[in-house]
Amino acid sequence: MNATAPIHRVLVGYGSESGNARALAHRLGALPALQCHSPQVLPLNAIDVASLGSGDVLLALSSSFGDGEPPANGEAFADALRQVPALPGLRYAVFGLGDTGYPRFCGFSKALDGLLAERQAQPLLHRVDADGGYEQFFQRWAPVLGDVLAGHPDAGNDLRLQVTAYAEDNAFLAPITTRRRLSGGDPAAWHLGLDLRGSGMAYRAGDTLHVVAQNDPALLDALARWYGQDEAIALLRHKELRLLGKGVLRELARLGGSDVLKRLLKSSERPALEAYLEGADVLDVLMDHATPGSVPLERLAALLSPCLPRAYSLASAAGGEEATLCIREVHYTRSGRERRGTATGWLLQGDGTAQVYCRSNPGFHLPTDTQAPLLLVGTGTGIAPLMGLLRELEAAGQRREVHLVFGEKQRAHDFLYRTELEGWLREGTLQGLHTAFSRDGAAKFYVQHALAAQSAQVAALFERGAHLYVCGNKRHLEGAMQAAINQILPAAEDTLEAWPALQAQGRLHCELY
Repeated sequence: MNATAPIHRVLVGYGSESGNARALAHRLGALPALQCHSPQVLPLNAIDVASLGSGDVLLALSSSFGDGEPPANGEAFADALRQVPALPGLRYAVFGLGDTGYPRFCGFSKALDGLLAERQAQPLLHRVDADGGYEQFFQRWAPVLGDVLAGHPDAGNDLRLQVTAYAEDNAFLAPITTRRRLSGGDPAAWHLGLDLRGSGMAYRAGDTLHVVAQNDPALLDALARWYGQDEAIALLRHKELRLLGKGVLRELARLGGSDVLKRLLKSSERPALEAYLEGADVLDVLMDHATPGSVPLERLAALLSPCLPRAYSLASAAGGEEATLCIREVHYTRSGRERRGTATGWLLQGDGTAQVYCRSNPGFHLPTDTQAPLLLVGTGTGIAPLMGLLRELEAAGQRREVHLVFGEKQRAHDFLYRTELEGWLREGTLQGLHTAFSRDGAAKFYVQHALAAQSAQVAALFERGAHLYVCGNKRHLEGAMQAAINQILPAAEDTLEAWPALQAQGRLHCELY
């Protein structure tokens, strides 16, 4: 195909959910360099695929919906493309907008590029994979596109605008810039800062940061001693040694001939199995139920999965160069061996770096209704994403009614982020700061009790359309919060209770672990 052949028609097609791609399409359509071609700007679904042919130029700008799915005004266009065997006379360029927090980053625009290439259409420029910083990419891409359409086909040969989408096997090595102990009691809570400069990662408050964990060197050494083989360290370094699934345990029970472990794996023994595995690692299971001869090192290495990433709620506002976490230190002794958490041990005791990647968690983002009040409830390190939401509100200068209920053990030792929270209360970012320190009084006092004590105010918040955000330990928090909300907001006869009603209305956001 002749890249400089006459151009008869320029179609600027957009696929857009939030309006960003549509806005870029209209800006592109107004570009002076395109005016000689009288470009038509329209949704992708409005383009007649069967009419595309020689002399046509398609400039497709599209977002992806969720995890790489097509936007509503682009799906029919993609379906129509799949029905066309070939488009050999068509020239095209694709500008994709996406969120690196999703595994299938720019999934739809990548699929669009693939569909067009498979049908012998000729790309004018390399596909653009942009994230939240798409404006900078657009400002570089649009002038070069103008040069190509003006008869300089090689102008864009070296223009590659593609954000890296990080994942477990392609994580970003982030320096740990801050380690600050937040609590006086043990196990300690820590504030961590990780430097994401140069990564291109985009995230929002409520999203998660995944840490590609490094196994504890002390555990690897102990496994090498048990096997009497130094090569165990290399073979097991990147294997999952703590979170053991039933498939692994069944095979260890079979190889070791352990009737005790086989009995624990029966469904009726689930509580006993959970109690046994609490704080255990693979070496505990091997020492209790096998021998080095019954489970050879090579067989164990083949049996174990790769070390699983550990996910942490971000405590920082959208898009900052420093991502912050609030984590609980895991440090204990069992069977005479000192143990540390797989990820927390590395984050607090490692070499000062961590391999990380972000994942979007839209269910915990701030509501689009900027007038809706917020009721935030967090216990312990569950305050992390709530701090992120508050920091995002502060950064955006957004004023809305926000109340925080925070629960921990003792005010004197465990009031995480106290200075910052009380500052927000004085400045008006927070309108209410309510605490529940369970060990400070004669009777235990938890967040559900703090809510009940403010029941009239809580009910009034929900009457004004409040959204509820809850983060903390699932076992301790979920049932208690559900009962408290249902008690404060009694349902009318033949209607849903308050908790499921809030879920159905999209006003309940839970991050429980």
